[in-house]
Amino acid sequence: MNKFFATTALAFTLSGAFLSPSIAEDDDQAAPTMGMMGGGCPTMGMMGRGMMGQGMMRGAQARMGAMVSGRLAYLKDELKITDAQTEAWNGYAETVKGRVKVMQDMRESMMGAMQKGGVVERMDARIGGMEAMLESLKAVKPATVKLYAVLTDEQKKIADQLIGVDCGAM
Repeated sequence: MNKFFATTALAFTLSGAFLSPSIAEDDDQAAPTMGMMGGGCPTMGMMGRGMMGQGMMRGAQARMGAMVSGRLAYLKDELKITDAQTEAWNGYAETVKGRVKVMQDMRESMMGAMQKGGVVERMDARIGGMEAMLESLKAVKPATVKLYAVLTDEQKKIADQLIGVDCGAM
């Protein structure tokens, strides 16, 4: 049972990778619903209940910042951000990167409660995780709105496919 809760905690955390775009699929209909690992949520496509050990989760946390940076680089390249759009892009990217630490801290807290807490502590940890996700969405939205406002119609079509399609919706 603890492995299930640990996997759930990791789902919240990596949906932080959540803070960046999803990798597009070749099939236009699949792109808006598919995350990086084959599902709407980056961790659930390939990893089901109980399939991850503690060591894998620690490694995933360590890679979160690099994963977010990589996904941002991918998005910037796909959008073909121009010099005139750089200020809005930088604001978006910095806001997204700034949320990584918040989500990592939430993950640490949640993992402790999931491993050692009783039913009430585990429920509180899940509520805290969802509140942190909501806070992150609210924090990133203004920068996303500013970026979207400076995109061309063609760039907006690409952004519509790549931003906001993961379980973290960013």
